[in-house]
Order: sequence, then structure tokens, then C-alpha cells
Amino acid sequence: MLEKFLKKSRGFVLAAIVVLLSGVFILQFGGPQAQGCSEGGVTASAAQVYGQSISAADLRAAFLLLGGDRYPAELAKQYKLKDMVLYGLVEESLLARQAKRLGFSLNEDDVMDQVIEDGVVYVPMSVEAGPYLPSAGPRRYDFNDKDGKFSKDNLKRFIQGGLQRSVRDFTESQIRASLAQRMREVVLASVEVGPDEVWDAFVREKEKATIEYVRFSPSYFESKLAPTKEEIAAFMVDHATAIDDAYEKQKHRYTGLEKQVRARHILIKVDSEATDAAKQEARAKAEALLARVKAGEDFAELARSESQDTGSAKKGGDLGYNPKGRMVKPFDEAQFALGVGEISDVVESPFGFHIIKVEGVREGDVPLEEARREVAEKLYREEKAKALSQEAADAALAQLRSGVSSEEIAKTLPGAVAEGEDADPLAPQFRTSSPFGRTETPIAGPFDSGPVTDAAFALEKDAPVPEKPLTLGNELVVFKLLDKTLATREDFTEEEQARLRTGLLDQKRMTALANYVRELMHKAVAEKAVVIDQSLLSSDETTG
Repeated sequence: MLEKFLKKSRGFVLAAIVVLLSGVFILQFGGPQAQGCSEGGVTASAAQVYGQSISAADLRAAFLLLGGDRYPAELAKQYKLKDMVLYGLVEESLLARQAKRLGFSLNEDDVMDQVIEDGVVYVPMSVEAGPYLPSAGPRRYDFNDKDGKFSKDNLKRFIQGGLQRSVRDFTESQIRASLAQRMREVVLASVEVGPDEVWDAFVREKEKATIEYVRFSPSYFESKLAPTKEEIAAFMVDHATAIDDAYEKQKHRYTGLEKQVRARHILIKVDSEATDAAKQEARAKAEALLARVKAGEDFAELARSESQDTGSAKKGGDLGYNPKGRMVKPFDEAQFALGVGEISDVVESPFGFHIIKVEGVREGDVPLEEARREVAEKLYREEKAKALSQEAADAALAQLRSGVSSEEIAKTLPGAVAEGEDADPLAPQFRTSSPFGRTETPIAGPFDSGPVTDAAFALEKDAPVPEKPLTLGNELVVFKLLDKTLATREDFTEEEQARLRTGLLDQKRMTALANYVRELMHKAVAEKAVVIDQSLLSSDETTG
């Protein structure tokens, strides 16, 4: 192979370098028959692509070429570096195959000229690799000495020491990689960006809107409800079918139960590592609340006003039914030791000091009427909360549309508090968005706020309020347009167009290339032309 390569070499310098490298490899490895450096390199196959083998040595060399041995182990595992290199080699083979079918051809001279004259070496990487990994393609390496002249010794160390390859292995891998690069260039050259695309990108970038808005969450209104027995009884009469249907869907929650306790609690928080003085102060506060409970004050009302467990305080301290072991041990032991209606002494847990009242105990099958009543109360709360949310949203919208300022409306919103006081985070409050574009989300939450974006850009400054509240998930939103900036043709300068066109072209090219490679892979897999040694993937160990 080397003799043939020498005859093809275009210049004396290149020929001399190859001779020297040949000598190095013969001395180092003992010739082609030496262990680990046969004509085909290490024969263990990492993958097969249309009958062509990618050896374990190819994978090792590619991994080293990318500096995988120096990559932090945790990051290499997280980003599946080794997997992406192996898949990159498979994709490289598929692209090289396509390049050959289009008539491209390269030889050893072509690739070695690039390496020696330009320092260009091609690296593999899958198109599926994340943004923190390099992309496939050419890299420039410096093989010059300290005087800036090409050094055959530096190239020798790169191939032999750095990549642990023979000249044949190295040149063959670079021929395949160079052909793959030609195919990438063909795909990339086919991508264009039209003027409409550039204008649309300009609009997305330049057009911004700002709104002030208020969210109405049924969860807030539900937490404030305290339905009476009479209200639930009437609801059960009017919604019997819906209650029966809901019970059937939730029947598993009411049959064959292990022992459960329903408790309310009042919590005075204190850190487990707090000072003795802080703990004594918190305990004294809890003892004072316990005295008020024993004096006859309503437990649920005290929990709403005094408990520092904000989640349960809204519900009068109600924690619902819980089986043994769900709560922290001191709390759990205390609640299961109480009878229905009994109240504990002050109980210390890692969260602070609790006062516990047991409201109910259940085990086995819950009586049907009790279960139906519980289901009915849940449905009642949901329906009532939704209605209250709608009512409050409609009232706020009507005020906004009549010209009342958000500052004045805020004073009348449910849950409004005096200046300086802490508001319930779920209570309706006016907020101002950051400037947002046509593809951005002005309101963060577990929903798609796209309808707000669309509505905001459809409004004008002289008519800045929509006709009805918008529904986002299970919430309602009322908003007012504060500002809107539109893109203009006057601002669409040649410089802006050139900048945007460049960015769009890069993005479209990368997408087109990724899609093209995926199509090649899907076709090859469907034809059963790709076989990958799965044992080499997702390993914590480095290749080699």
C-alpha cells in the first residue's frame, strides 16, 4: 500500500514523509503481520454498513481524534459521546456510499495532501449529537514545528501516538470521511432561503408586545370554599348521575382500604437545626394555639389563620385520608393514636411543632353513601370554583373595558391585600409581562399561552382589551395590551437582511443535512444493511 502511495505522491516532500512514516510503523509494530496492525487493522467489528466493516479500531481512533479520552467522564456519559461517535461513523459510511454513487472519488494522495498542506483532518459525529458535542466535518490541526514549518515528526506522533493507527488505516478512514464531506456539501448547496423567509424572521425578531394581565385560578377559589352539609345534599340530588359515574371511576379509592386517618393540623415551622431559643419560641407559640383550641376556638379557622403549612392552611389544615407511613414518624404515630374528634398535645417533627385533630378513620370498604358524599363534595368544589373564577374574570374584564385602571381593579380582586402584606400566590393579581414576540410565551404556566400571544398582536392600542377572558388550561386570563412594536419595511435594511439570511441559511442547512442523514439511516435499517455492536454503546468506559 505504501509503495503504491509513494508512486502516486505529487511531490518529493510528501513522498519523503510517507517513507519516514512507513519506517516508523514497521519499527514500531513489526510490519503488517504484527499483532494489532494487520493490513485491515484490528478486525473486531463495531458496525457493518452495507457489508463494509467499521472496526473497533476505527471507533477507538475516531474517539481519540475528538479528544474523547480527555472528555470529563460524567459529561461523556451524559451526552453519550461514544454512542454519537459510533453512529457518526455509520452515518459517514452512508454518506460516502452516496457520494460514490454520484461519481465522487478520492485517493490517498488527495487526502494526504490536505493533511500535509492544510492540516485538514475530518472527524465523525452523529447528526443526533447534542449542542454540547462537536459536529462532523473538517478540523484544522497544526503539524508545524516551532519555526512554523511542517514537521513530519508532529504528523507521525499524531497518527501513531495520538490515533494509534497505521498509514493505511488513517488514509482509508480519511478517504471515507472526505467523501462523506463532499456529500454533505452537495446537500447543503441545495438549500436556499427566500425573501419571504427573511422577512418573516425579521418580523419574529422585531415585533414585540407587552401586556398587563391577571390570572384567575379555580384552585384559589376552591381553597376558600366551605360548603355546608345542606349545600352538598342539594348538589347530590341535582347531580346524582354525575356523582354515580365519578364514583364508579374512583371506586378503587373506597374499597379494600388499609387503615387510614383523616387529620387536620396546625404547624409552627422551625428548622431542625435551629437554636434552642428558636425552638422554645416556636413551641411556646404552638402551646398557646393549643390552649385556644382547648378553649373552644374552631380548629379549622385557627389553621387557616395561624398554620405555617401554606398548602393545608387554605383548607383549614385538612390533610385528607392517609395510610400509615405516609407522614413523618412522630406525626404518624400521634395521628394513629388518636380517636375521631380527639386533639393531640404539641407534636415535634423535623418540620416544627404540630397540633393534630383526627376527623375520621376508615378501613376496608367505605360505606357507599359516605363515598358518594365525598365524591359529591369534590365535584361541587370544582364546579363552584370554576363558576367563581369565571365570575371574577368577567367582572375584571368589564372594568378594564370600561377604562378602569388596573390599580383600581386590583383593590377589588378576590384575595386583595393591603399594601405591604403578603398575598396568596394563587390569588388573582395584576402582573406585567416582559416584551414578547409572536412565537414567544408571555405567561409562564402548565399551559399553552399561545392564545394570549395571538390575541395581543391582534389588538390595537386604541382598543387594547379583548372581548372575553381567555382560557389557558384550567385558568382564565384577563389582559390589556400596553405596548406593541411592529416591523416596518423601512427598518428592513440590506444589512439586516444579510444578517438574517446568514442565520436562516445556517439553520436550514443543518436541518436539511440532519433530515437527509436520517433518511439514509432509516432506509439502511429497513434494508437490514446496518448492524451495530450494541455492547459498545452507552458504556461508562472510554473506547479502547
